[in-house]
Amino acid sequence: MNIRRYRLGEEEALWRLYRDTTRKILGAFYTPEQIERWAPQNKSLAEWKERLRIRNPFVAEEKGQLVGFAELEPDGHIDYFYCHHQWQRKGVGRELYRALEDDAHRLGVTCLYAEVSVPAKPFFVSIGFEIVEEQVNLVCGAPAGRFIMRKCVSPEK
Repeated sequence: MNIRRYRLGEEEALWRLYRDTTRKILGAFYTPEQIERWAPQNKSLAEWKERLRIRNPFVAEEKGQLVGFAELEPDGHIDYFYCHHQWQRKGVGRELYRALEDDAHRLGVTCLYAEVSVPAKPFFVSIGFEIVEEQVNLVCGAPAGRFIMRKCVSPEK
């Protein structure tokens, strides 16, 4: 598996990965209206392309197929962190996380944090994150549980 930075031209493939995985995995935990809000079936890609250009996420690639991507902001916030639904529990997330932690070391960031969905919580716990707060927000009129999680890392690698 190859972990590298996003490349121009991969926007549609990354959107499909995000949309399809959100619909498949989160669909068991959240309402159809919430899923449609987060990952609409028909979305203009202009905003998505700009987001990827600015965030420059890490992507996981296996035999030419994009199987995951993850973003780290300069303050240690992990925003999007997605593994293709057919590639979960195959080491993709761990490899992406290693790239994020290496980047955090490079940036001098000592604490990483994320807002984590219900199905993603076990993965984040397995890589050493702790729950700071459990939240239940109303999204599209229905409760949407999530966890604020944090992991402090050594400033030196």
